[in-house]
Amino acid sequence: MQQQSLFEPDPKPEEKKDLPRPERVVLIDGHHLAYRNYFALERLTTSKGEGVQAIFGFIRTLLKLLKEDGHCVIVVFDPPTRTFRHDNFEAYKAGRAPTPDDLPGQIQKIKEIVEQMGLKRLEVPGYEADDVIGTLAKKAEREGYEVRIVTGDRDAFQLLSDRVWVWLPDGGVMGPNQVKEKYGVGVEQWVDYRALIGDPSDNIPGAKGIGPKGAAKLLAEWGSLENLLAHLEEVKPERLRELLRASLEDIRLSYELSKMRTDLPIDLDFPACHVREMNRERLRQELEALEFGSILRDLHLLEVPKPAEEAPWPPPMGAFLGFTMDRAQPMWAKLTGLAAAWDGKVYRGPTDLEELKGFHELSALAAKDLAVLAGKEGLDIPPGDDPMLLAYLYDPANSEPASTVRRYGAGDLVADPVSHAQAAWLLWETLSARTQGDERLWWLYREVEKPLAAVLAQMECRGVALDVPYLQELSEELGKELGYLEAEIHRLAGHPFNVNSRDQLEAILYDELGLQAGGKKTTTGKRSTAASVLEEMRSLHPIVGKILDYRELAKLKGTYLDPLPKLIHPKTGRLHTRFNQTVAATGRLSSSDPNLQNIPVRTEVGRKIRKAFVAEKGYCLVVADYSQIELRILAHLSGDENLKKVFTERRDIHTQTAAWMFGLEPEKVDPQHRRAAKTINFGVLYGMSAHRLSGELGISYAEASGFIERYFASYPKVRLWIEKTLAEGRERGYVETMFGRRRFVADLESKNRAIKEAAERMAFNMPVQGTAADLMKLAMVKLYPKLKERGAHLVLQVHDELVVEAPEPLAKEVAEVMCEVMQNVWELDVPLEVGVGIGHNWLEAK
Repeated sequence: MQQQSLFEPDPKPEEKKDLPRPERVVLIDGHHLAYRNYFALERLTTSKGEGVQAIFGFIRTLLKLLKEDGHCVIVVFDPPTRTFRHDNFEAYKAGRAPTPDDLPGQIQKIKEIVEQMGLKRLEVPGYEADDVIGTLAKKAEREGYEVRIVTGDRDAFQLLSDRVWVWLPDGGVMGPNQVKEKYGVGVEQWVDYRALIGDPSDNIPGAKGIGPKGAAKLLAEWGSLENLLAHLEEVKPERLRELLRASLEDIRLSYELSKMRTDLPIDLDFPACHVREMNRERLRQELEALEFGSILRDLHLLEVPKPAEEAPWPPPMGAFLGFTMDRAQPMWAKLTGLAAAWDGKVYRGPTDLEELKGFHELSALAAKDLAVLAGKEGLDIPPGDDPMLLAYLYDPANSEPASTVRRYGAGDLVADPVSHAQAAWLLWETLSARTQGDERLWWLYREVEKPLAAVLAQMECRGVALDVPYLQELSEELGKELGYLEAEIHRLAGHPFNVNSRDQLEAILYDELGLQAGGKKTTTGKRSTAASVLEEMRSLHPIVGKILDYRELAKLKGTYLDPLPKLIHPKTGRLHTRFNQTVAATGRLSSSDPNLQNIPVRTEVGRKIRKAFVAEKGYCLVVADYSQIELRILAHLSGDENLKKVFTERRDIHTQTAAWMFGLEPEKVDPQHRRAAKTINFGVLYGMSAHRLSGELGISYAEASGFIERYFASYPKVRLWIEKTLAEGRERGYVETMFGRRRFVADLESKNRAIKEAAERMAFNMPVQGTAADLMKLAMVKLYPKLKERGAHLVLQVHDELVVEAPEPLAKEVAEVMCEVMQNVWELDVPLEVGVGIGHNWLEAK
């Protein structure tokens, strides 16, 4: 009988006695594998913000090993106490970077999971995992087993033989021949070799001035370290002899530290380790808490639904639809597959959108895309329930369908629409159960996100009109301007060069013109030519400003002026962007294909681009923009009386802040004072430091610190609110908006100051920015039916701004309706103000 596999159900008790002796013993260096996965994988968290990438990567590697091998597996960890090497050498491993805050907890969880999987876990007090692995490897070899050691620690090479091999986590397999070929030494010389070259990662000194090639050459000549040191006076040249003599103490110490113990008193029965009894229930609970849906499936720990029963089309109303398209952008795509799933049944439909006639709404993963696909063909059916919207509210990290479906064990998305339908139904069932009783989450789903999807589907189908001839003229104009700028840059440099070449530009600025970059370099060690660096150098030479101007124009031309005319839809004659609901962690909408939210409004060229967005004949564009909405939300959330008073009395917030900060009467505030106050007002929302403020305003660090202190003295409850928000974030692991939209924030307790401060900025900005996003979404939902009554259409949403295309005779009425709805969308302690404009193009209306 074959031995049990973790990928099969447990054998019956009476079968276990027949399990054979393993052919191979696999020894895993648990700490090394955990560390490697922690740093090798992108940060991965649960919906509660708990870091889990080391656990996920460790289990994935473990399962791969078990699937390929399936023999006796023993996972060895370092003990939590000091080892004999620390006692012999206090500086041992002292050079290592501090352990990340969340790694020890992940390693502890790994240990628990290893045991729950029925694998043998070992820790021997006083000895490192290396020594336990060395002892077990030699014991297994003596007993006739093949041994595979899973580690990235090259010290294990001293154990290699015809029966003992090392499997490196990066995929390489090392045996005696491979070591000889790569390092030029035999396995029997490996400890001698390490004693000479040392190991900076473990703070093992080695011999100063002796590198790998030199060490290999010495051992090839003298055979062993012992023989080398016995004939030290015969070593040539003299310089090499002196290097060895000067490092004798370090060499001997390095030898002792590098040599693995193979004689620990470990009594272990390998055949007994071969029998694995999973604690299926505890393991399932643990993996569910970690949200490792794909691993749960691989281990057959999910409740297996009954095989889907094929049923004839059409499905019942309310079934979740699955669909596939020939491209990602639904306004340009064709339907390639249609299916549905409900209550264990699947319904495969024809590839004909006409089959959706009669549906009241379209429930699916990415339901908005299906509604747009149908809308393009004249079927006005709103999106229905969308598990992705629910997943996004549960954890904003759930931004992409395939990974979200895998995360919660709802299957895998493949090209077959049946998989999409089944995944949608299973994900909905799973998340509905998890979020049961969370009234605030469900309020956001039912009142904001789900109805907003219908609004956005209509906006995407409607699109926006573009003045293509004007854009083409503007592109030609910018092309000429770029030519002039390039010629001027060449003149200032003294000769022609490729302005778009990073390396050529680096040589011009730093070598030929001798400018200083403040020591900033790229990750590859080159001197930076990034825009942020060039901005700091602007005053050093006229060429810098010209380069920045050139880049700005080239970016606008390449991003908007040239591509946008090519994106006009042949059927509608309009431009259609996509509005993304599940991308930004704060709840904000984003747009893509093309992105219309990054058109600059403060530059002349950016304003000219906005002029190209026009109303069709007989219509006007009406633009409504929230005024200082985030500062007003801050006043409401913090409850600061001074801040609220400014807004309730409808005073200028920046002028009043300047008056309090500088001790002036409001009429005495000059533009410089107001600019400083405005910078701080908005900077506080994003955690602007005194260093950043000093750069923004061109003042000293001390002066900037004083400004910030005077700001908080003017609005004392703002600081108290920030501190309260951070305290709640540390306690709960998340922060939330006024409506309960959550964002999980890790690293608020990090010992790394830069990481901690970045997490803090994210934590107290989210309630403000996220509440602004919630209010904007709610306003769009409430505004939509009122616009529809008047024949008007929402066409764009950009941050705090809405753009509506309205019949020209009703433009003023539409403007009034927009203003009324947006200002009264929710009752706050301070009034919301909205600026409204009307025009035939976006710039004119703005």
